[in-house]
Amino acid sequence: MSGSLIINARDRLRWHQRLCSDASTVLMWGAWLKLWYPVMRSFSWAADVNVLSQLALMKLASAGSTPDVQGYAMALVGTSGTLLLWNRLPALKVRSPEVQSVSDYARHFELSEDEILAGRGTAVCVVHHDDGGRIIRVERRAA
Repeated sequence: MSGSLIINARDRLRWHQRLCSDASTVLMWGAWLKLWYPVMRSFSWAADVNVLSQLALMKLASAGSTPDVQGYAMALVGTSGTLLLWNRLPALKVRSPEVQSVSDYARHFELSEDEILAGRGTAVCVVHHDDGGRIIRVERRAA
C-alpha cells in the first residue's frame, strides 16, 4: 500500500470532465454548508447571549418544527452519502482493461491463431460472417 490514502487520478480526465467534477464538488459543498446554517445560527445565538443555560439548549433543540428538523437530518445524511459516493466514483471509473491473448481471441471466435495474426499484420482485412453473425473467415488484402 502506498503512503497516501488519497487517490488522485485527475491527470486521466479530460479538461471538461475535471471542470464538471470541480463545479459539482463546489455545489455539493455549498449545499452541505447551507444545510448546517440553522445549527450554526443556533450556536451563534448561544454565543451572543453568552449564557449556556436551559433556555439556550431549548433554543438549539427547537431550531425549527419537528418536520423541519427531520428534513434537515435527512438532507445532511443524504448529502453525506452523496459526497461519499462521489469520492468513490473515480475509483470505479478508472479500471485497467484485462489483456486478452491471441489464443483467447482464437478460442472465442473459433479461428486459428495464425489467421488472427496474419489479419493483424495486413493493411486491409475483410472479415466474413455467416447468416448468424459468426466469423467464418478472415481475408487479407493488399493495400
